[in-house]
Amino acid sequence: MNTRDQFGNYLLLKRLGEDALGETFRAGKVGRQTLERVVLLRVLNAQGFDAERIARSLQARAGLGQALKSPNIGHAVDVGQVRGVPYVAYDYSSGRTLGQLFEQSARRNSPLPVDHALLVAERLALGLAVAFETRFGDDRVQHGFVVPGFVQVSNEGELKLLGFEASAGLRESAAHPLIKQAVGRYLAPEVVAGQPPSRADDVYSLGAVLFEMLTGQQVPLMPAGGLGPVLDPATSAADGAPLAPEIVALLKRTLCPRDQRIADAVTWHKTIAKLMADAGYGATTFNLAFFLHNLFRDEIEREGREIETEKSQAEQLIAAAPARAAEPAAPAAPSPVRESGPVREDTSVLREAYGLPAKKSSNTGVLVGAGVGALAILGVVGYLLLGRGGSEPVVEPPEATAPVEVAPPVATAPEPTGMTPEQIQALIDQALAEQKKQLEAGLQAQTDQKLEELQKKLADAQKARVAAATPQPVAPTAARIENLPLQSAPSRAEGIDAMSPPATTPPPAAKPQPEPQAPAPAATTPKPAPATSQRAATPPASAAASVPESGGVRQGDLVSPGPGVTPPRVVRAPALSYPPLAKRMQREATVGVRVLVDENGRAAEVQPTGSKAGFGMDDAAVDYARNCVWEPARKNGIKVKMWFDLKVSFTLRGG
Repeated sequence: MNTRDQFGNYLLLKRLGEDALGETFRAGKVGRQTLERVVLLRVLNAQGFDAERIARSLQARAGLGQALKSPNIGHAVDVGQVRGVPYVAYDYSSGRTLGQLFEQSARRNSPLPVDHALLVAERLALGLAVAFETRFGDDRVQHGFVVPGFVQVSNEGELKLLGFEASAGLRESAAHPLIKQAVGRYLAPEVVAGQPPSRADDVYSLGAVLFEMLTGQQVPLMPAGGLGPVLDPATSAADGAPLAPEIVALLKRTLCPRDQRIADAVTWHKTIAKLMADAGYGATTFNLAFFLHNLFRDEIEREGREIETEKSQAEQLIAAAPARAAEPAAPAAPSPVRESGPVREDTSVLREAYGLPAKKSSNTGVLVGAGVGALAILGVVGYLLLGRGGSEPVVEPPEATAPVEVAPPVATAPEPTGMTPEQIQALIDQALAEQKKQLEAGLQAQTDQKLEELQKKLADAQKARVAAATPQPVAPTAARIENLPLQSAPSRAEGIDAMSPPATTPPPAAKPQPEPQAPAPAATTPKPAPATSQRAATPPASAAASVPESGGVRQGDLVSPGPGVTPPRVVRAPALSYPPLAKRMQREATVGVRVLVDENGRAAEVQPTGSKAGFGMDDAAVDYARNCVWEPARKNGIKVKMWFDLKVSFTLRGG
């Protein structure tokens, strides 16, 4: 990572995804001395949005993160814009968006069960209901732009709705053809048509999201006669059964014209909560977490390793940072880019975000592993014991007669500019060195394991050869045994790609033995010599024929460049996705990646090499290499595995 990875006051640690709203990053907030906290950075840079309108919406609602208090609403800690690109930073939690869940569910052919779909919809409705009962200034808080990209699903099965701060500005772009095509089906027809906001707008979005979770299909555009002909025969994507009548009835009262729709999110939440209780739908967050861990097992494990690496770097950063008290910010004129909370100069937030102890402890890894194991066990127990028959208590929103009054936000002073470029570059160099060490350690472990397997195969092959070459028992005085030195395993310099056949060095001259006078009786069978040190002087033809004609290489072996080796090559390349943020920032780069192409022509492993380009280009290069179709490498005509260095260029053409 280099200084080009800094986006305003944030270091972009990991690009998490891209959708119709823009890009999402795991980022670190840069303070005067260190990284203050880790956040989920939502960069609203998709084509079709009016950046100035979104920026005005962010400025007007900058204090909304302090007003909305609900476990089902994401807590915004910062809003602003960098070079005209608006963003919102939220408290970080490991997970993914509902849109990513839809994509993975379709890719794995693993639809959401009905119980889980109802639970997700109920929690979203609860967050909207709490917001509706909260006043910001003189108005009730409504969202108006509920789409899957703003629904964050944590690995623990918790649901958080994001986007309240930017939704007013986003809504004004809903009629743009690109936005309408991307997310228009989740918005009420009145929103797309540009009509004034209504308390029933979010209700339609809840119904559209619920319909897709249940059926695996996006809700069609609403015809003049309504969606009744589509909803009546709808079936569950999970089991193919028709949707329950009470669910169809709820959808009909949701996906309909505004004057026929359920009035607001509070009423909709009470309706679905009663439906779930009466029908006995008993999904819990434990059940949902269990489903997510099965659906995203590889991604969750990879994310855990990445966060562990960043946590180690954060510990080093904290240990190196000088301890000093926080300094209050000096009064200044209001700024459109501001923090919704006080400036933090200590490291407690960073420690809390990564679970770092107050003092470095050798038991950190054990405690983290125990926590993950406990979560998995609780998920399984909850799934087996509760099942469909249990029912989780439903939290009711406060009554409409007692709205919460929240004063408008007071402008705060702009935050200092943060660390100098030299300090940031020093941290980047330290992170790269740590990453290189871990990569080398991983490759060393893989090489040692492969070498151990080859040594075991070699010992087994020698034992089999000795057994095949042992002559029929004769009299002890007639046996002629010759010593044979052990064959050594292939060295690291020669690679671990193949096991060479035994050397054909002639054995040492045997000591002359007197010829026997007569054959010994059959009962005097000698004890066979140890297989690890002796063999017959002349091996039989069958033993020689067992040596592979390809020089010892087997299909799937890992090879290095050399005689008889044909390297892999790309036979079909996908379209290269240029990250929007990099394009907006006019960034160009050539990213190096190292690809392990297996014997089936697949990219079994992809690793970035060299310095990072930043702004999502490194991840885009990895995705490009992983989606290429390869012709596998060959050695002596045998398909093998081989590493291949690939250069991916990001070049802006025509401005």
